Amino acid sequence: MYFTLKEWRDATNGEILAGDPDTYVGGEGPGGLAIDSRTIKPGQWIASLIGKSGVDGHKYLKNAVTAGACGVIVSDRNVYESTIRPDYPALPALLVSDTTIAIGDAARAILQKYKPFVIAITGTVGKTGVKENVAHIAGKRWPVLKTPENWNTEIGLPLTVFNLTPDHKIVVLECAARGLGQIHYLSMIANPDIAVVTHIGPGHLSEFGSIENIARAKWEIADGLKENGVVVANGESPYTFEYLDRFNLITFGLCNDCDVHPESIEIHDNSIDIRIATPAGLINTSIQGSSRADITNALAAVACAIKIKIKSGNFVESLSLYEITNALRDFPATSGRLQKIIRASGVEVIFDGYNSNPLSLANALDMFAARNSLSSGGNILRRIAILGDMLELGEDQDKYHSDAGKHISSLNFDLLITVGDLAKFINGAASGIETKHFDTTGDCANELSGILKPGDVVLIKASRALEFEKLLETDW
Repeated sequence: MYFTLKEWRDATNGEILAGDPDTYVGGEGPGGLAIDSRTIKPGQWIASLIGKSGVDGHKYLKNAVTAGACGVIVSDRNVYESTIRPDYPALPALLVSDTTIAIGDAARAILQKYKPFVIAITGTVGKTGVKENVAHIAGKRWPVLKTPENWNTEIGLPLTVFNLTPDHKIVVLECAARGLGQIHYLSMIANPDIAVVTHIGPGHLSEFGSIENIARAKWEIADGLKENGVVVANGESPYTFEYLDRFNLITFGLCNDCDVHPESIEIHDNSIDIRIATPAGLINTSIQGSSRADITNALAAVACAIKIKIKSGNFVESLSLYEITNALRDFPATSGRLQKIIRASGVEVIFDGYNSNPLSLANALDMFAARNSLSSGGNILRRIAILGDMLELGEDQDKYHSDAGKHISSLNFDLLITVGDLAKFINGAASGIETKHFDTTGDCANELSGILKPGDVVLIKASRALEFEKLLETDW
C-alpha cells in the first residue's frame, strides 16, 4: 500500500521490531495486507488479528511467513520473539497494542495523507445499492474506490482503504453495525465529506433492542463528519427530523417536502422513467428496476452526487446535471440483491439471498407484484414468492413474519412457498393464496422441479443463513 512502515508506526503508536522504516507495507501499490494465513499472496504482509470468537491469528503467524508473507503486524511480542525473529530476523515487523485497532488507525492516516473526497453510507436497507449507484455516477468523472462486496465492518473498511492509490479522487464506503458505537468507530476512521443514512427499520433487533436504538446507531455515521460536511438522509423518516438543526442536511424521498424527490414516475416492467427535482435543477431520466427501493436508492445517489466537490488546484470540480442524468440511465445491477435470472426452462427469477428484513421484504414484494409481463414481453403465468426466515429481529420476530404474510395476502401472488422455522408464520398468516412450506432449503430445492413452470416469475428472498443460493443449483 502507499504507506510506509514508519507511517504505520506513527499512526498506531507502534514499535518497529525489524525492517527498514521506509519500506512500504505490503509493497508500493494498492492493498498488500492479508489477515488470513491461508490466503497469502506474493508480496503481502500479514496482520495477526484476534477475532471476536477468540481465535488468535498469532497462532498462524509462522504459517503465514512460511507461505511467503513479507512482513508482519503483531500485538504479541512473545509470539514474534519465539516464532519469527529466530529464523527471520530481518523480516519487517511492527508491534502494536491491538491489531484490529491498528488497521483502523492506519486507514484513517492514509485517508488524511491523500485526502480523497469520502462518502460514508449506512442504513437498515439500501446502503449497498446506494453505494454502487454513487460510485457509478462519480466514476463517470473521477477514479473511485468503493467498498467491495460486504467489507463494511471494522476490519473490512480499513482493508478497503488500503486499496487507495494517489489517483483515487473519491472513496465510497459502506458502513454496517450490529451494536451501538460500531458505526461511530467507522465514521471516525472515514472522516467523511458526505454521510448518508438510507432507511431505518427493523433489522438486527436482537442486537439493538429497539428501532430507536437502530436509528441512534445509524446516525453515528455523522459523528466523524468533516467540518462543513453534508448529511444525506431520508426525508420520510421520523428520525431525520431530530437532526435537522445539527447538520448541513439534504433530504431525499418520495414526498414533495424532500429536497430531492420525484415530480413524476412512470414504472415499466424493468425500468422507471422519472423526473427528479433537486436543489440544483430538474433531472429527466430513466433507471433500471421497477420498485420503490430502486427509486429511493436513485434519489439518495442523486442527493450525494450534487454535493460532491473535488478540489483541483484553485478550482472546485462538481458533476453537472447532464452527467448525473446520463449516469442514472445505466446503473449497474447489484449481485445477489434483486438479481434477475432467466432460467433455461423459461422460469424468470428475482433473487435476493443476501439479506431479508421487514422493510426490504415489503419493498421487494411491492415491486414484484407490480410486474405486468415477463422480460420477454410475454404474459406471466404465475407470480410466486419463495421466502425464508428473516433473522435477528428480536422478541417480535414472530409478529414481523406474520405481518409479511398479511402483506402478501393483499398483493396479487398466486403461490407462496416458505422455508424455515420463522417463515412458518409468514405462511400461517397468508390468506387467499396457495401455500407450501418446507423445513429446510434442501427440502425445498428437491421439490421445485415439480412446482415451477415456464412463464412463472419467482421472487426468492431470505436471510443469508438460509443459503438460498442452493435453490438455484437444482434443475427446474
